[in-house]
Amino acid sequence: MKSLSIRKVNTFDMFSAKVYFMFIILYTFLSGFVFIEPSPAEIVFALFAPILLIGFSTTWRTVSMFFLLFIPMLVSTYFGLIQGFFNPRFFIIDIYLFLFFFVLASLGYRVKNIINKNYLFDSLMKAWAFAGAINIFAGLFAYGTGKLSFFGIEIIRFGIRLKGFFKDPNVLGPFLVPVAIYYLFLFFSKQRKSIWDLILFTFFSGGVFLTFSRAAWLNLFISIVALMLMLIPYRKARRKIAIFFIIIGLFFAIFLEISKNINVLDINLYDFFTGRLGLQSYDAERFSAQKEFIDIMNYSVYSLFFGIGPGNYEEFAKMATHSLFARYIGERGIFGLITFVVFISLVVYAVRKSYYRKIFIPILLGQFVNSLFIDSLHWRHLWLLIAMIFL
Repeated sequence: MKSLSIRKVNTFDMFSAKVYFMFIILYTFLSGFVFIEPSPAEIVFALFAPILLIGFSTTWRTVSMFFLLFIPMLVSTYFGLIQGFFNPRFFIIDIYLFLFFFVLASLGYRVKNIINKNYLFDSLMKAWAFAGAINIFAGLFAYGTGKLSFFGIEIIRFGIRLKGFFKDPNVLGPFLVPVAIYYLFLFFSKQRKSIWDLILFTFFSGGVFLTFSRAAWLNLFISIVALMLMLIPYRKARRKIAIFFIIIGLFFAIFLEISKNINVLDINLYDFFTGRLGLQSYDAERFSAQKEFIDIMNYSVYSLFFGIGPGNYEEFAKMATHSLFARYIGERGIFGLITFVVFISLVVYAVRKSYYRKIFIPILLGQFVNSLFIDSLHWRHLWLLIAMIFL
């Protein structure tokens, strides 16, 4: 099998590696379609779980990282119940995502010496790209035909913002960023540069743009800059990086000029774009919601140290948090904040040691910056990215 290394392994490990490979590719692809709950990816995980757990083994580091997430969640749930707060939906979602991370990270560590790393990672990113491309092409079809939904699934939302097969444009945008960065990395790292990689970077970056998510735009920008900074030490890349930014600048200037004469679904593209650059009418409400963690922590001694439990932030804010970190503090308290900082520190350490650190560092940095303004705790693709570090 082309995906397996030549190292001799027993039949059981070979079988486990093949099952893992099929599962992770399918899950990665299906993570691009999160318009219902449970999503298709979650159904696949439930179906594969009995096979994936046969002969299951893990490491102390993975167990420690899991407990850093799981124990604060359970403790906050208990003290939330004492204070009269309980959200069964988010309680189940948190359990699922943390278990998903634990299982996937454990299996990745187990099979990484069996499956060829480059082949596995390239296959994962191609599956990710395929899902992203379907979302973008669905949006382009909707723009061209005016048919804004498929089988009852809304593709365009809030004017001309591309939502694809997600619930919100603010999730589709960050989902597309890792693929764009992957192809940009390939363009700069290959001995023989492929124009196809640059075209794919442009295509997926265009998809991010069409979500008109300011946080996703920032995500992409931060990831691009971080990738360039990692490549600058290589003298051969410096000139190409300078040319790349010049081209991007010219492209953006041309876009601003021609977009003035482009209407999409009877909405002027230039006006819509420039309108998204400034503060929106609902931003004041978002900032107010993000500050609610202060009121939550002042609610009681229990909430100060242990929060009010999964999914209960909205009981105070009356709207979505729009910040992973504000939500985590409010729902987990000081205890949860400390464990989360330790968890992120272990993620950073693992990324620095990762075989794919030149890709993962820019991607995760962008995702975490995005998370300052969008609640990403329940993004399936974010937990998938963190688990992929252990490949």
